Amino acid sequence: MSSGDAVSSELATMLATCTVCRSWAEQDEGPYHRDAQPERRDVVEDRDGVPLQLGIRFAHPGNRPPGDAVVEIWQCDALGRYSGFAPPDSTAMVTAATAPRTEYLADQTFLRGRQHSDTAGMVEFHTIYPGWYPGRTVHIHLMVHTGGRSLTSQLYFPEQTNDEVLAQPPYSTRPGRDTTNARDQIFPTGGAPAVLDIVLTPAGYRAAICLQLPDPEGRR
Repeated sequence: MSSGDAVSSELATMLATCTVCRSWAEQDEGPYHRDAQPERRDVVEDRDGVPLQLGIRFAHPGNRPPGDAVVEIWQCDALGRYSGFAPPDSTAMVTAATAPRTEYLADQTFLRGRQHSDTAGMVEFHTIYPGWYPGRTVHIHLMVHTGGRSLTSQLYFPEQTNDEVLAQPPYSTRPGRDTTNARDQIFPTGGAPAVLDIVLTPAGYRAAICLQLPDPEGRR
């Protein structure tokens, strides 16, 4: 899969009709980012979970595509683990200061990837629905490099869909989620949270969102 490939027609249609183009909410990078994310569309590798086709459309004010943007995502698997890191403690909220790094495994890359946006400012990833870990709601980390800047945010899911997915295996083998969108401390920071539009598909779910990037020239 070469960088900058156009997204699938179904996802492009969904991205073009998103509920709203949300203003960028700059949010915490978290403790699990790694440099040199693999360049690829499909990030699943050997992880089990509900398939998720994720689409993001980026725009500057006036609905102008940002040009070539490098887009990174990273997320936990169905049981709350990030590739390269030890499983999270089952009772404590993980922060940058407390993230377990004693078992850092550099060759693990599941559920991490980066791509260039296409000419319409769109990018597509094939992943799985994320699980959860203590102190955090269900989310995907997002970083965009464009115009000499690096912007960081997080993507969220409707709570009804979270409940539906987490009731299924393999997610259901790890019950007791302790944090919803409403209770998550990062969810409301930086502006309106980036909650994905999501629909059920025969394979799993398709999710999409339009995000308005801060204009590098300060225009509105």
